[in-house]
Amino acid sequence: GDGPLTVRGIDLRLSQVFQNLIDNALSFSPPETMVTVSAKRDGDWVAITVEDRGPGIPADNLDNVFERFYTARPEGEAFGRHSGLGLSIARQIVEAHGGTLRAGNREPTGSEPEGVKTAHGAKFVVRLRM
Repeated sequence: GDGPLTVRGIDLRLSQVFQNLIDNALSFSPPETMVTVSAKRDGDWVAITVEDRGPGIPADNLDNVFERFYTARPEGEAFGRHSGLGLSIARQIVEAHGGTLRAGNREPTGSEPEGVKTAHGAKFVVRLRM
């Protein structure tokens, strides 16, 4: 149905997951661009997607982004903004709730400005049981 999408879990921990994903998306996105959060039912699961308009994730790093202290922060950037812990913690919390957290890249939508074709952005999908 079209009713609310409800999952069972520890609200403080799950809110930490989404705060980490949104903070991460914002920190890698160019100024004045949108971060999109959407949710949909997928059988007995809810899939929550967080997408940004940043540089995306190199294909060979899609699983590495969840390793502790892995970071793609620019050389010379102060420690703290991208400490490499947020995504690792987010995945641990999601898995403790019996769910999954996957990284990928956005597909181009055709609405990108003329000449912009490489910066599709990252996409993170959390799946939790209803």
